[in-house]
Amino acid sequence: MEPSFDTWTSIFLLAAAMGLFLFIALITTRIKKNYPIAFLILAFSLILFQYVLYWTRYENVIPYFKLIPAICYFSSGPLLYLYFLNLFSKKPSFNYYFHFFPAALALIPNLILWFKYLGLTTMKIPLISITQSYWLIAIHMCIYAALILVLMIKTKALDSEYNKVRFNWSKVLVSLYIVFILSYISYYILVNFPFFNSEWDYMISGMMSLSIYAIGYFIIKQPSVFDGELHANLFLPIKNKNETLENSLLIEFYENIVKHMETKKPYRDNELRLVHLADQLGFSTHLLSQIINNKSGKNFNHFVNEYRLQEAEDLLVSSKHAQVKSIYFDVGFNNKATFYKAFKMKHHCTPLEFKKKLQVK
Repeated sequence: MEPSFDTWTSIFLLAAAMGLFLFIALITTRIKKNYPIAFLILAFSLILFQYVLYWTRYENVIPYFKLIPAICYFSSGPLLYLYFLNLFSKKPSFNYYFHFFPAALALIPNLILWFKYLGLTTMKIPLISITQSYWLIAIHMCIYAALILVLMIKTKALDSEYNKVRFNWSKVLVSLYIVFILSYISYYILVNFPFFNSEWDYMISGMMSLSIYAIGYFIIKQPSVFDGELHANLFLPIKNKNETLENSLLIEFYENIVKHMETKKPYRDNELRLVHLADQLGFSTHLLSQIINNKSGKNFNHFVNEYRLQEAEDLLVSSKHAQVKSIYFDVGFNNKATFYKAFKMKHHCTPLEFKKKLQVK
């Protein structure tokens, strides 16, 4: 039979393309903690694309993806677990790459297969059984689902709105992954029964598509979703009906930012940027910028410079022999011109004039 598409395979091909789009969108944000999710979506998309090639019989025309699903399946658990470690501020161990060892083994027969199709080798494909060990793949994914659930239970903290949102987002994501695993397992059970037909064959791909589009929905609906701040109206009840949940969350987040600025003093870093502070706080740059703008009435630079100016004032007051040059650098300003401009805008005088006034008093 000639290769051909029908309605379902066309939909699934579109879903695979959507996954690729989401992968590119996440990677280009350059938020490193989101990279595991980006590659997880890419893995789903590659699996789905191979299934489309199989259903449409284009697999004979484009044979290079035949063994790809095994790599993606073995990578999905470690990728999702890595995302959760970042989400809950748990630093991965230095040897975390060993989690991808099964995926690396599955890559070997893929490489040999590609070389054979390119006419570069005639050797027998090694480790082919790994790519066909469907129950081993299922067990592997179940182990990582269990590890994620254990991590969630150990780090469960509902003492703040932020932690509640983060925990509920975690439940959504791990639930989607568990549904995907159950669909995968059910497919290989049902295929042995006489009532099994092509519609069942589409079920596992439907779950992949659900995962891709669900994640895509939250990206579009709330850019901060992958830092754990889901679209709040979906996941948190409003305690005070007179106060919007969004405002309640922003107030709490802003208090956390102020506490961080006062205790950790990140503004002393001369190279501090919005993305750095966002990483420290576990927010997205979009959310952090929104909170600072709404609650302080200042942009990021003005907000940070307020703390730098306050510490500079304290040093001018407390230290009679402090040099202005050392002060502006110590409190986080990069150069004298920026420091003087900000200082004069606030006090209508230079730091030296300010210090002289204090000495006169």
